[in-house]
Amino acid sequence: MGNPPVQEQLKMVSLLIQQRKDLQNPLGLYKEILQIQLEIDNTPTKGTNIKCDDQNVVDDLQRKSLDAKKPIIHFLDPHMFNLDVSSKVSKKVVRVLIEQNVNKKGLEKLLSYLESGRLDILKLVEAALREDIVSIGKVAEESGVQPALLLFTVGALIQPCLERIAGKSDPSLLDKWWQATCPVCGRIPAVARLKHNKRYLVCTFCGAEYLSDHFSCVHCGNKDPYTLKYLAVEAQPAFQIDFCTKCKRYIKVINEAKLKDPIPKGLEDILTLNLDFSAKEADLIRETDHSA
Repeated sequence: MGNPPVQEQLKMVSLLIQQRKDLQNPLGLYKEILQIQLEIDNTPTKGTNIKCDDQNVVDDLQRKSLDAKKPIIHFLDPHMFNLDVSSKVSKKVVRVLIEQNVNKKGLEKLLSYLESGRLDILKLVEAALREDIVSIGKVAEESGVQPALLLFTVGALIQPCLERIAGKSDPSLLDKWWQATCPVCGRIPAVARLKHNKRYLVCTFCGAEYLSDHFSCVHCGNKDPYTLKYLAVEAQPAFQIDFCTKCKRYIKVINEAKLKDPIPKGLEDILTLNLDFSAKEADLIRETDHSA
């Protein structure tokens, strides 16, 4: 199960911008990125040189993933991503971030590297696919941009393809994975959904949902029930914050049975930003606070 097609996500976000005045800034940025990604999603191969959502391709990737117990992203060839599309989209994403006045000086330098061809975008894609934090860090340091923004830019290029792979993945992969990292893109989830007394970790990047142990910290693997706690959210019975007193990290939990209105796939993290504020007040740490 992957995220909905980009066009559907755009419609949902446009509607939510009208409804949720408190989230206009993050939703507005998300909408701009989706509009750029629509160019990728509208191509038959989702910005790649192969049909990445072909069932035979996905089945082969899934077999490799299960055999090696590594996320599918590790078995993607960076050269499968179309250079022209990747170059064009990366520049547009950086321009949007510059308009947001986020690390503007560094991003302007990064944009100049991309426009001059000084930076090989597929090398950056390869570093992201291989989780090569050292290479990402070197480019970030040279351009003066935050590593997280660099990863955000690359993520926008590869996300449509990964969403389609997640959508085509067999449920057996998602039900047998039993690891904290996403079986498709390898990310640590920020959100979980409770369904029929089972906890499913939600990757808001590619849309994969996969079974998880209720009594295990997704960040450090702690299974001691006496050190795994939760925070209830006042006046919002459908939400809680599960946290670990050992590593002080947390995951936001959505109880499907108690929801008044459904939360669209892909938007779980943005629509629960208030939980992040509550967690911060409790001195808990969001995983991205310690990412590259």
